[in-house]
Amino acid sequence: MKYTKNQHMLSQWILRNFRSDDSVGYPKDKQRVWCHTVYPSGKENEVRDLSLPISSVGVNKNCFMLIDGESGNKFDIENELSEYELSTSIVFNELVKKHKFQRLLDINRRDNTLVSILNFMVIQMVLGFYNPQNKMEGKDKILSPMLDDMLINYQRIEAIIKNPPSNVKSYYQQPLFQKMLKVVNSESSKAEKCKTLFILSMLAEAKFLPSLFGYLAVVRNSMFAKIYISGIYHTGYDFDSIEKRPVFTVSPNTFIINENNNMNLLPLSHNLCLSFSLKESEYYNDHLKIYSADPSKLNCRSSKRKHIYKVSHDFIDNITAWVCAGNIGHTNTMYTPHSLKDVEDYLNLQNENENFYYSPSVPEFVSI
Repeated sequence: MKYTKNQHMLSQWILRNFRSDDSVGYPKDKQRVWCHTVYPSGKENEVRDLSLPISSVGVNKNCFMLIDGESGNKFDIENELSEYELSTSIVFNELVKKHKFQRLLDINRRDNTLVSILNFMVIQMVLGFYNPQNKMEGKDKILSPMLDDMLINYQRIEAIIKNPPSNVKSYYQQPLFQKMLKVVNSESSKAEKCKTLFILSMLAEAKFLPSLFGYLAVVRNSMFAKIYISGIYHTGYDFDSIEKRPVFTVSPNTFIINENNNMNLLPLSHNLCLSFSLKESEYYNDHLKIYSADPSKLNCRSSKRKHIYKVSHDFIDNITAWVCAGNIGHTNTMYTPHSLKDVEDYLNLQNENENFYYSPSVPEFVSI
């Protein structure tokens, strides 16, 4: 693949899940998204008057650019990132569009849906640090310890890549391992090589290839120990809806950790979000709780393992507010289907029909 220059730090399928309402009928490569940056400290906010082309969002020029050791030409890892983006989108679409939530409970297979989601969260977190729209203070320092350690041990890392263990060597015709060899043989600085190898190593692990270094597993198991899915929240509106409605937003980091109450959040699309706790539950889920303002819009049925509750728009609004606050608190930036005017119009609707938007007062268990 030719050198691309513009490298995406946020998968475009994620952004399409939060596409602007005015571009919902556009071809995928023409869809847009609103990008707002908010500073709680009082710094001037960046509330845009126009939505942005998704292809232009989360782009970092020359981020993983290296110089080929043989030809002297530039190369990057956009192809590897794109391949991972495609494979991950398939997993997420099963949840977002088909509502196959049961797959979150089936964790016996090595490549189960939960592990795929956690891998995505780690990889996207790392890529998010390179996203220019991520305004998180001190983000450059977060990866420094691991990258500095790689730099100190670079000679050993290079030796392992050039002379892999026997259990890995048989996989060396895989494009990811070929790209690792190309990286260590490049003319670029050791720091640039380490930054790129860190990502490539995690992409290999996410494909369940033998790991040379285990970076992904170390971060995943440390961050998401004893995960328990506490809720699945559905706005009650279809994926293609453009009605005035509650919507979830997403940030360059994609997920939100709330240390104060352990209600951690992963928005999947403008109409769907997961919440999860960490390091508290001794056991993983044996069932799921699904909350929707209109359960008839769900593409699944209730069962012993899927408990469905009808909730008010106000209930969902509280979750969307948590997501927005978390996005701003983590990165100051959120991607959303709505302009500021859309938000105002939706709030006005609530005042006009309180009975519809505020009932039921508590979640009601339903059988569908």
